[in-house]
Amino acid sequence: MRYGMHTTRAYSLVVSMAWLSACGGETPRVETAGIGDAVPRKVEPLRRFECDGDREAMVDATGDGYANVRHVFEGNAQKCSELDVNMDGRVDVTRMFKDGKLEREQHDFDFDGRLDEQSYYVNGKLERKELDTDFDGRVDAWVYCSGPYVGRLERDRHHRGQVDTWEGYELGLLSTVRYDDNHDGRVERWETYKDGRLIQVRYDSDLDGKPDQEENHGTDGPVFAKDAVSCDGSPLPERPATPAPQTPGAPAAPAGSGTPSAPNAAGGAATSASSSQARSDANEAGAAPAVVAEGKTP
Repeated sequence: MRYGMHTTRAYSLVVSMAWLSACGGETPRVETAGIGDAVPRKVEPLRRFECDGDREAMVDATGDGYANVRHVFEGNAQKCSELDVNMDGRVDVTRMFKDGKLEREQHDFDFDGRLDEQSYYVNGKLERKELDTDFDGRVDAWVYCSGPYVGRLERDRHHRGQVDTWEGYELGLLSTVRYDDNHDGRVERWETYKDGRLIQVRYDSDLDGKPDQEENHGTDGPVFAKDAVSCDGSPLPERPATPAPQTPGAPAAPAGSGTPSAPNAAGGAATSASSSQARSDANEAGAAPAVVAEGKTP
């Protein structure tokens, strides 16, 4: 790269000691409790993955005479890659590989030199994403995938240092939300949605851990989301048509007569679109690679 890939490696090689101690250097363990278990996890530092090995290959993907891609190997296996997507001399994307498959990935989407998101893969498929939504250098939102859809989301909505909101999704559409409004680590408010419409809110007014008040909105509730959310930014399949309610005694509508909802290609998450664009940019950058230098890493 323009900086020879070595000046930026000073911070690229820093790894969170908390993550290393939790997993012995492997992918850190993350709580996988369902939406029913409101775990008030703490926000975590967002640190760059270590990208170092036996040897490296520097690639000039744009033909301007400067390396903007760095591949690192251990033996014959690729360990990781670093990419400068916007050619400003700084690492924007880091990808870690295991057994030939993508295992972890980090992005600086706004090219300010600070990480915004990191993603984890299982057998090459996206499993979860961790985001810094207030740009303070800490993970404050965790997005879990259910196939191509967002399955659930946990976030520090008030940016007070721990998760206070837990969202559940069905086929990418918001279905339940639980809130810790007073920051005591327990849920005080429950919301239920159907097809993106708020239909019920329950409250725990005496803070005994159980809802004791409720509001029912039914079909009059506000619509918060009309489209399913893609977890990885890829186009989503059509949602199954919702059968129209039948009048008692009326013949049933023939199968397939319902009007299916339109497919959604981008979902409602800006991070999904950004992630997809960053991958596209990186792929284009590698369209015509030329090896600039290859040798052992320092």
